[in-house]
Amino acid sequence: DVFFDHLANRRFVAGNFIRRRDQLDYLQEPDVFHDVFGHVPMLANPVFADYMEAYGRGGLRALEFDSLDHLARLYWYTVEFGLIEEEEGLRIYGSGIVSSHGESVFALDDPSPNRIRFDMKRVMRTNYRIDDFQQVYFVIPSFEELLRQTVETDFAPLYAELEKASDFAPEDIAEGDGIITRGTQAYALEKAASAA
Repeated sequence: DVFFDHLANRRFVAGNFIRRRDQLDYLQEPDVFHDVFGHVPMLANPVFADYMEAYGRGGLRALEFDSLDHLARLYWYTVEFGLIEEEEGLRIYGSGIVSSHGESVFALDDPSPNRIRFDMKRVMRTNYRIDDFQQVYFVIPSFEELLRQTVETDFAPLYAELEKASDFAPEDIAEGDGIITRGTQAYALEKAASAA
């Protein structure tokens, strides 16, 4: 609730440590590099800042419905690991991607992950990996559309619907997905093979 209260009041807290050189590609905990290099530039965008405020207010409400797990997925796949479609093609805006050189290249250029058009319900049904590169990226058309959907969605009935629905694995393709790129899943298969 403290985190959501900060966001709802247009405050963003930052980490107070910095990663080691061997952690440059990925770190599970947000450090000052992730927060300042990844989040701060996005917070300078007025529409995205409004989205963060709306998300914070929504988080406070989600506590009442015991639905933080679903709402966390929205944050994960937008604020941390979101892509946006522009005239020039796909672009990164998620801070988790921006603060990782390896995932920056992977998210845009690697054939392995799925890239799917943003659908709020679909995003909130999709599990994510916190320990590795993502196997799905959701692509928004604009920050204005992301804000509009967040502000105009009545989350109470959505949470009730999500409680009855099964979750998707990150690599799943669902009926009705707006597929931009169907991934090969080669990265996930290689990781599984090396772990075996």
